[in-house]
Amino acid sequence: MTPVRDHVLEIFIEETEERLNNIEAGLLELEKCGDHCDPDLVNSVFRDAHSVKAGCNLLKLHTIEDLAHKLENVLELIRRDKLAPTELVITASLEAVDKLRELVEDVENSDGVSIRLHTAMLDNAIQMGGASV
Repeated sequence: MTPVRDHVLEIFIEETEERLNNIEAGLLELEKCGDHCDPDLVNSVFRDAHSVKAGCNLLKLHTIEDLAHKLENVLELIRRDKLAPTELVITASLEAVDKLRELVEDVENSDGVSIRLHTAMLDNAIQMGGASV
């Protein structure tokens, strides 16, 4: 790796950890609000997930990007009132956030890690919530 990529990756990791903390806190708040969520809160959580995905795209971190994209899809459905932030949806989303943290902590090896379980959990939450992507 080059010194520039190392530095960019270091910044990415730091910012992503902060965004994941924000997403986690936001998801916990969304779970409390039920069907009447503050649109600003939903948008804020969505933007953080989108930013994680975009950073991964730039750095070609495909596995992290794929999981962040799946989480972003769930948040978009909540944002459009097509999916309620039920316990199942929030639990699957929080599990995805935990996996994203794990992947970011070992970013250099992240593309070799399976995320199938987590994407399946998110897909199931979408399906059980009566929505489709």
